[in-house]
Amino acid sequence: MPQPEVSVIIPARNESEHIIGCLTSLAAQTGASVYEVILVDNGSTDDTAILARQFAKDHPGFDLKVLSEPRPGRGPARAAGFAAARGTFLLSSDSDTQVPKHWVASLTRALRTGRYVAVTGNCRVIDCRPRTNFMINNTLRWGMRSYRLIVGHWWLTGSNFGITRTAYDLSGGFGTDVRDQEDIDLSWRVHRLGRIRFMPARDAVTTAGDRFSRGTIYGVWGYVRAYTGRFILRQGDRFARED
Repeated sequence: MPQPEVSVIIPARNESEHIIGCLTSLAAQTGASVYEVILVDNGSTDDTAILARQFAKDHPGFDLKVLSEPRPGRGPARAAGFAAARGTFLLSSDSDTQVPKHWVASLTRALRTGRYVAVTGNCRVIDCRPRTNFMINNTLRWGMRSYRLIVGHWWLTGSNFGITRTAYDLSGGFGTDVRDQEDIDLSWRVHRLGRIRFMPARDAVTTAGDRFSRGTIYGVWGYVRAYTGRFILRQGDRFARED
């Protein structure tokens, strides 16, 4: 495989239901420069890693590597994947997420301008009931904008962000002791290095709505509780989400 300009890092834990859809969307990218995908299996007890390795065998032209990170949590998993990445531009998504065909090219193009140290975008849920989808998607969309007005910078959505390698290294990267809220934790350090761009709606990714299965309010509360516990009460991962 040639040296990649872009690395896409995907943490995965027990996502056998979604992993093929995720990888299929990444293998179907158009207009992208040379890129690799690094899947980090975070202690799955199902067939996630097996399915990913079989996908790599079935798609020999697709630069996919499957790593293992036994320490639980998205923080350690993302840290392991970013450490193994070879690209100049590092993109992040999730194993229950599908990205549009232009996603790698679009995020990379924005980073290549040199005007931004990182870019981030929204995610959409489409697999719940129509009313639930509408409520979730509007809550997420306006939640990001409200956060930007309150704290002064965009947060880096774990399922949809990109960063230059230089900025990632200077920021200190993902903390291996941060199991949840690892993307927001990173955002606080990255925004001090330069501008974070919010990407247009066409670059939104589609993610599974499993975490909202008990209702929109309950699902959103999980994020609010985890954020409050880490950044306001300074309780670390005490209130971490388990999804």
